[in-house]
Amino acid sequence: MLQNKNTPIDAEKGLDRRTVMKGAAWSVPVIALAVATPAHAASIVDVGAFALRGSCGTLGVLGPGFTLQAGPTTPLPVGTTVTITGSGVTNIGVFSVSGGTAAVNVLSNTSRQITLTAALPAGATIAFRTTLSISVAFQLNAVATLPTGYSGSGAKTAGNVSSTLILCSAN
Repeated sequence: MLQNKNTPIDAEKGLDRRTVMKGAAWSVPVIALAVATPAHAASIVDVGAFALRGSCGTLGVLGPGFTLQAGPTTPLPVGTTVTITGSGVTNIGVFSVSGGTAAVNVLSNTSRQITLTAALPAGATIAFRTTLSISVAFQLNAVATLPTGYSGSGAKTAGNVSSTLILCSAN
């Protein structure tokens, strides 16, 4: 077969250089988008319906406070915080931790921040109890916050304890 002077040699093979370059130019953004999308989509972990609840405790035996229960299928991550604020008393007392590992930080006489230092296994419960007696009038409120990158579908993130010297209520 004779070659025409105006026909590139590659044209006989079915591809010319311009076609290859156009295809390469379009594939770069598509590949970059395909690689970036899964990383962004996986950046939020849903820990499910965890629950923070107030607890009156038992007079003379177990102080009032809060329980934090992980959802049934996913642990609560390290860095989950519970911020407790009190009113009606000048000091909300010393908080103890049982059933898990957490650090208690005194923010003020009427405010504490408790941070999980180890993950709380799925379904497990950790308790935060104060030395306050339910025979004292006070109000305690708590809010749980997950670290960045986590969400809690259906979670109960707030609880309270209220004591009126003779009655205690919690939720």
